[in-house]
Order: sequence, then C-alpha cells, then structure tokens
Amino acid sequence: MQILLWSLTVFFGRIADVSLGTIRINFIVRHKKIFAALVGFVEVTIFIFVISRVITNLNGNIYGVLAYGAGFSAGTIIGMFISEKLNKDIISVNIISKDKSSEIENKLRQEGFGATCYEGIGRDGPVKVINVICNHSHIPKLSKMVLEQDPNSFLNTYMLGSQKGGYFYGMKKK
Repeated sequence: MQILLWSLTVFFGRIADVSLGTIRINFIVRHKKIFAALVGFVEVTIFIFVISRVITNLNGNIYGVLAYGAGFSAGTIIGMFISEKLNKDIISVNIISKDKSSEIENKLRQEGFGATCYEGIGRDGPVKVINVICNHSHIPKLSKMVLEQDPNSFLNTYMLGSQKGGYFYGMKKK
C-alpha cells in the first residue's frame, strides 16, 4: 500500500512539476520575469522532492520510476493545455491564395474579421495576400474558414509584440 501511495505522489508531483515548467517557459517568452521566477521556484521545489523520492527508493521499486515517466508525459500534455488556456496573444495571420482570395476575403469579413489585402508575386505569379489580426483563440476558426474556401491556401502566423489602433480584436459582436 505504501508503494502505491508513494508512486501516486511521484506521479502527481511530476505532473505538477512539468506543467509548471511549460507555463514558466510561456511566461519567459512573454517577458513576464516575476511570474516566470515564481513559477520556477515552485517547479524546482516539487522536482527536488519528487526526484529525491525516486532515487532513494530505486532498489527494486520500478513503480516509482514508471510513475515518474508517466507523470512527465501527463504533465507535458496538461501543461500545454493550461498554456493554451492562458494564451491571450494577438496574432497576425497572412493568408495567400492564388485563385480564391476574393471568396476568402468576403467570408472573413462576413464573419466579423478585419482583413487588409494587398497584391504579391509568388513563385507561380500574382497572388493576393490577406492579413488578419486576431486573438490566438480565433486561429482554429479562421483556419477552418480559409481552408474550406481554398484547401491550397497558405497561412502563416506570428505573435505581435505590441499594437495600437486598427481593427484587430477578432470577431464582431453578433
């Protein structure tokens, strides 16, 4: 019974540790130094407790090692999920379509996205580039709409550091 309890402690401790590590990295990328430092402190404290428990009971206790590995895997998934929920970034999306740019542009505006369009020259000739600024959480809907209009379109995204003015908040209120 004691082995089971310690294995569960290692498993859940590792989930917490790895999830916090993923969140800490996102804070670092967003230049939130204080939050990253605080999360890092808790992360390392949990890690030291968990790893010391696994190492001291290494003699014939494979369950602790398996719990450690399983906790790492689960913590990675949970950390990514939490990071996605915390993500409030503003993203710039460039959409390039050779043949269906007008349809894409109309659909985007119909659904409330702001779109700035300009002409470009691609490898095979003229293309229309549509730029949309939106919240990170709108990317799946935006991508689905674009790919329904033109499965061959090219989308690329990048996070904006700062912005001012313009229509970039995503969707209009219906």
